[in-house]
Order: sequence, then structure tokens, then C-alpha cells
Amino acid sequence: PDGQFIAGACGNGDIKVYQASSGRLVYHMPFTHPTASPTCCLRFRPNTATSKTKNVLLAVNSNGEVKHWHMTSMKCLHTLSEEPNQVYALDYRPDGLKFATSGQDFKVRLYDEATKSLQSTLTGGYGRTKSGHSNRVFSLKFSLEDENLLLSAGWDNTIQIWDIRTDVPVRSIFGPHITGDSVDLYGNFIVSGSWRPERQLQLWDLRTCALMQDIEWQNFQQDPCMLYAAQFSKDPQARHIVAGGSGMNEARLFERATGKVVGSLRGMKQGVYSVDFHPTTSQVAVSSGDGTIRLVNYGR
Repeated sequence: PDGQFIAGACGNGDIKVYQASSGRLVYHMPFTHPTASPTCCLRFRPNTATSKTKNVLLAVNSNGEVKHWHMTSMKCLHTLSEEPNQVYALDYRPDGLKFATSGQDFKVRLYDEATKSLQSTLTGGYGRTKSGHSNRVFSLKFSLEDENLLLSAGWDNTIQIWDIRTDVPVRSIFGPHITGDSVDLYGNFIVSGSWRPERQLQLWDLRTCALMQDIEWQNFQQDPCMLYAAQFSKDPQARHIVAGGSGMNEARLFERATGKVVGSLRGMKQGVYSVDFHPTTSQVAVSSGDGTIRLVNYGR
């Protein structure tokens, strides 16, 4: 969480942690399940006053496992199983006291971090406005400002906005087709990166669920870029947005306020599946299916 390390999830289930300053592999947590399956999402546990153990990494896997790892000792601290569910997405609440998971079975599960116990399952009810998800969920994002606000999105072309004190969504956005960790929240702005050949990158209003802006993704080549990843920068004003995907196999950096392209990273042999901004400096990590994590510096 302090930008010193970069954690990468592998298709065989392994987790590798690199030193950001040197790119050196420093920790390796092998996947020990009899059947290899991809680790789909990683989050460092926020370092808060209530955290007795530091350097904890949370991982979810397509075999249904949710694992807490102690990074520096490379030991597994705890394992939860959601089998037969495949878990694709997770996020920590900023205070580190709760985390959420979701995946193949359309449900969003909320856990207590201290006890590792399931607190609630967010599925929604009947009716058009409170139906919850109807297909796989690939992205979860807690609000930095409201501890009870959680976003979820996936294959059903919706972003669901939850109050975690209830089991139904309070609002929903229809349109984005989410297939990766490509939804983020800053203030009342939601960014979505859709896996489709046009209108991929969009800004939405959290309060009204209205579309605010289509950020134009001009195609410099014949193939479009369909997005797997999108994120706001972590500076106080969230001045930038980074997004990447497959097709053209590229990542681009945009100014949030204007939608102007600041820079792009192309020439990768496979698609971009993950992006992450450094918390304090002008640097972004771009992870590709070719097994490489690229660190790119940019000017603020």
C-alpha cells in the first residue's frame, strides 16, 4: 500500500512480489492446490492503527479460495473457501476492517477481517431497480469517503451501487460491460472500462447514475482496444485515468478533466489485464498477458 512493492497474480495461481525501485523479485508464494488455477485478484491490506500484522496480502482464486498471505514470511495465514464458486474480484474497505469478494455465482460477499467470518451476502431482490447481478462479477470497489458504499460490476452490463447495511442495491447503472478490474470511484465520479470495440471508457455520476462523458479512444490501427482495466490516479485531485486492454494490446493515460490522451504504451504481444497507480509518485504499473509488469513514469 505504500508503493514499495508490486504484487503480481499468475495464471498458474502463484503470487510474485517485486521491489518497485529495482524490479527485483523478492517474495514468491506458490500455489499448492492439486489443480492449478489462476489467481484472479490481489489487494494489500490497508495499514491502519487496528492492524497488528503488517504486510498482509489478500488473494482470490478461480478455484474458490480466498487466502490471506503474510508477504515477508511468504506464509499463508488463513484460507476461506467459496467452492464451487469461482472468485474473480475483491476489495478492502479503506479502514481494513472488512473486505468483499465476488465472482461466478453473481453474489457479493462481505467478510469481517478480524474474524474472517461471512457477515452478509448481497444479492438483491425482485424487481427491475433492485435485482442485483444476473451474471459474473469481475470488479469491486469500496468508496474512500463512505464506509458503507460499495460498487460491483460484471458481465450483466450493470454497475450496482450498494449500501452494505442492506442486501439490495440502492442504485444501478446500465451499460458498461465489465470483464476485469475496470471500475473505480473518485468522489462522485465513476470510471468504467468496458470490453467492447467502442465507447469503452466512460465517466458516470455516482449520485444520478447518468453518463457524464465518453472518453474517446481513437484507433490508430485497425484493431480496437477492448478494456480489461481502468483506474483513477491516487493524487488528491485524481488528475489522470489509466486504462488498458486487448485487441490493440495497449494502455493509455488520460487527463480526467479533459479526456485528453497524455501518453500510451503499445507493442505488447498480449493484452493488458491490470493497471495500478503509485500512491505518491507519477508512476503507473501496467501488467500484460505476456507475463511482464511495466513501470511507466509520467508528468503530473
